[in-house]
Amino acid sequence: MRLNAKKAVIVFCFCLILGEVLWFQRSVSVNILSERDAVNDLKRQVMVLESAVAQKRALLKIYRASLDKLTEYSLEFPGDNVAPFSTIERILARNMMKIYRVNPIKSTDSDRKAVSVSCGGDYFDLLRALSDIRSSKMAMRLFSLTVKGQEEKLVDVEIFVETIMAGEWN
Repeated sequence: MRLNAKKAVIVFCFCLILGEVLWFQRSVSVNILSERDAVNDLKRQVMVLESAVAQKRALLKIYRASLDKLTEYSLEFPGDNVAPFSTIERILARNMMKIYRVNPIKSTDSDRKAVSVSCGGDYFDLLRALSDIRSSKMAMRLFSLTVKGQEEKLVDVEIFVETIMAGEWN
């Protein structure tokens, strides 16, 4: 019986060792599967973050392009009452428009200064003058324009222009 007891103990130890090996393999495989799931989740997160970064880069590129365009159109705000009105007079005179009168008027907004300009001349000179006013670096807004025909290509014009003085806008 001693031999049977030894065999039983050896078989029991063998089964115990085999059980421990199987339990260890199972726990390692469960750990591997959970790590694999974690890696797959991280890969998905990487893809989402990469697409978000690509989208942010595209938006940044658009922003920089817009900022570059805005710097091309930087405006000057006049420091005194004379600057915008003399700019308008210079533009009209350069485009062969005859200036009848320039009068300050009450603006639509209390922060703005406005002027009424009456002038006359060739219709195509007027169009060039309006284009020059539009492309001027001075911050001006043409808020009313009345054109009356005189003769073949001659017109009388009433222009209302307003501007914001430097340091007066909020």
